[in-house]
Amino acid sequence: MNRPLPKPILKKMRWPLLIWLVPLFAAAMAGYYFYDLAQQHALQITLTFSDADGLKPGQTRITHLGVEIGQVSSVSLSPDQKHVVVQGRLQRTAESFMKNGAMYWIVRPEISTQSISGLGTVLSGPYIDSIPGNGDTQKEFTGLDKAPPSVEDGLRIVLKAPRLEHLQADTPVYFRGIEVGVIEDIHLSPDSTSVEIHALIHQQYSPLVKTNTQFWIVSAVDFKGGLFTGIQMKVESFRTLLSGGIAFATPEKNMGEQAQNNYEFVLHDEAKKDWLTWAPAIPIHPDNSGPSQTPTTLPESTQAIRSAVQQSN
Repeated sequence: MNRPLPKPILKKMRWPLLIWLVPLFAAAMAGYYFYDLAQQHALQITLTFSDADGLKPGQTRITHLGVEIGQVSSVSLSPDQKHVVVQGRLQRTAESFMKNGAMYWIVRPEISTQSISGLGTVLSGPYIDSIPGNGDTQKEFTGLDKAPPSVEDGLRIVLKAPRLEHLQADTPVYFRGIEVGVIEDIHLSPDSTSVEIHALIHQQYSPLVKTNTQFWIVSAVDFKGGLFTGIQMKVESFRTLLSGGIAFATPEKNMGEQAQNNYEFVLHDEAKKDWLTWAPAIPIHPDNSGPSQTPTTLPESTQAIRSAVQQSN
């Protein structure tokens, strides 16, 4: 008697899935290895700021001219807990930003009398902007509290006054009612006896400033009139209303020599009547093609900041 053959028992084997997991795991390990190797070879920098509000590791960008060149990797307090230490990684192509003279500062929303800037950071958060250096390689930098003065070519002069009168950085400088310059910085004189106002006269207007040029403060609002004639109010501009301004005039005769960088002038409280009648014929260069009053290197005001950064490091 023939017995029926037993039916085969089929079991699903799970080991083929393990076979696929092995190469996937190996690929993941290789990716992590190369990522870690890239991080180790990235350009590491240390930035010290007085405040790092809004900076986030792995999110905050380090940029130059709007192009991302790196990213913040960590944020911590300094050992004395008086500053913030920011660790960053720069791209390999950003080697010039690890050289002596490089500068870093945090960009946040800012509203001034001249412009409204940094509004893009309202949604994206603050970022770190930078300027490359050209010296020896270094890894530690002291961050600036604000963007450095403009590196624009022009005539940089110093106006001295006994006290500060409604003036601040970005306040305009006028000649015959035309804006021809701007205040870059204000601070006390070395002996603390006066206020030094550092102003930039744009390159094309620099020939207007001679050694006998007179400077005075432009009142934000000028009231004229009387009880029976009525009162007239004159406002130079919206910016002048907020922060005042500076005007200057050059005499038609005995105007002096062409002013050079860092030449010092007295800043008067108001203009004398004859100053307002001066109308010298002085050629200017509206196409900005005139002779430069500054060397091709960075202006001394910016070099001074870089020197301070170097000394602090």
